[in-house]
Amino acid sequence: MSRPTLKDIARRAGVSISTVSYALNDKSTLPLAEATKNRIRTIAHELGYVPNGLARSLQARSNRTIGVLLNKPLTTPRYAEIAQGLSVGLARRGFHLALLDGESADRCIDDARGGLLDGLVFIGHDDLEVPHELAVDIAGHGIPFVALDCGPARAPHVWSSVDFDYAEGVRLLVQSLVLDGVTQIVHLRPDVTSRADRTRVDTLEALARQNAIEVMAISTGITDETLARLDREPRRSLEYTTELIGRLDAALDQVTQTSTTAIVCSWGVDAEPAYFWTMQNAPHMRVAALAGGSLDPRLWPRLTYSRLPLAAAGEACAGLIIDASTSRDSPTRVLLTPTLDSGAADPLAALD
Repeated sequence: MSRPTLKDIARRAGVSISTVSYALNDKSTLPLAEATKNRIRTIAHELGYVPNGLARSLQARSNRTIGVLLNKPLTTPRYAEIAQGLSVGLARRGFHLALLDGESADRCIDDARGGLLDGLVFIGHDDLEVPHELAVDIAGHGIPFVALDCGPARAPHVWSSVDFDYAEGVRLLVQSLVLDGVTQIVHLRPDVTSRADRTRVDTLEALARQNAIEVMAISTGITDETLARLDREPRRSLEYTTELIGRLDAALDQVTQTSTTAIVCSWGVDAEPAYFWTMQNAPHMRVAALAGGSLDPRLWPRLTYSRLPLAAAGEACAGLIIDASTSRDSPTRVLLTPTLDSGAADPLAALD
């Protein structure tokens, strides 16, 4: 059975095809008798008419689809949560998400210019800026665009952006540790060229001086090169975890650990091996991370996360990119604050 068309509705209603089109278009401003409009819509419903979405997209040069450029594995929880937030935010407003390879910028630009994509969202990570060629094309062609976790644009007011307030996340965590009487921090941190980690280190050291806290830095052994290798070969993560525990053993072997000592991890993924080490060697020590990890603080005592609002960041990007694609409002920068997630002193109490 063939799909009903505007011509079929017009024949049944005894009107022209253009009149049917006007009656079915909610945005039409052409004066049309309400009785005529209702009769045409009733016939369309009886015939099972469904608008041709592709034809409408081509006519309006809109496909109600946003392209999301990501050059990190979606298997990483951080990016999966952001993508989920984007998907939910777009769907809430009737848009779709197209996940694109972050290296395919040229093709994405062509799709946006041709109307297959209504805008682009670039998901960065820490120190990664919007690639120069992509930035030039976005500005040159006036393509609706939003950048996530890339820091302020070099040329302000070019596109909207969403970022995390990494410094505030450190402040929240240190304040919590100070209230718990912590006087010594073992800072477990990577050796990467990361804007986020530079901010975290600088803020942590400044707050430690203000609060008379001793800081001992331990490298996780992660560099930009080893991080890229782990992205390509996630099975090596077990090797990394084993090596990290060994680094903690070697560094803390000669250090007196007390209940006023806390291990603070820059990355949430390091909290689990750090917690495992404390359980084996110093169960009285606190473990904290400047990003969310896999352990649930409600079930593990003396564990605290400063969680990045990843899903909220995705939803914020969704709102900004739809605004940019529909109303061309002035670009906006959204700065999201992490939240503190702290475990109970007695994990069994959380189950009561």
